[in-house]
Amino acid sequence: MPQRDELGRTGFHGAYCTRVPRVYLAGPPYADEYRRRATELVRALGWEPVDPMRRDFRGRTEGHEAEIVEGDLVEIESCDALLADFSEPDEGTAMEAWFAHRLGKRVVVYNGGRAPHPWTVYVADAVHAELGDAVRALDYEP
Repeated sequence: MPQRDELGRTGFHGAYCTRVPRVYLAGPPYADEYRRRATELVRALGWEPVDPMRRDFRGRTEGHEAEIVEGDLVEIESCDALLADFSEPDEGTAMEAWFAHRLGKRVVVYNGGRAPHPWTVYVADAVHAELGDAVRALDYEP
């Protein structure tokens, strides 16, 4: 009997439908080096990075608050995990991490060696001083 997909179609072969996990890159708006490095490391891991800064509103956020936040929320919902740069304080990153945590998404924090805040420890599944270690922690299944 031929294999069928979830819609009952034949000719489907599961090997061609491997889903690539997606990770939302949360971080301060001007953390360009973090985003560049994280994108490279995440891709090397076989994950798809989702960078909200491709919808770049830097310098023109006023009047676009709902568009920015709602876009971020939709993207976080579409991801399997969230990688947060907490190497410096940022309220947007904190809100994104909390939202992902409340959705039951895996939250991994890169803190650059800073002592983690109690809220960071509470919402994060893992906290790492080095970005490479944080990215590798995305692939961990407890």
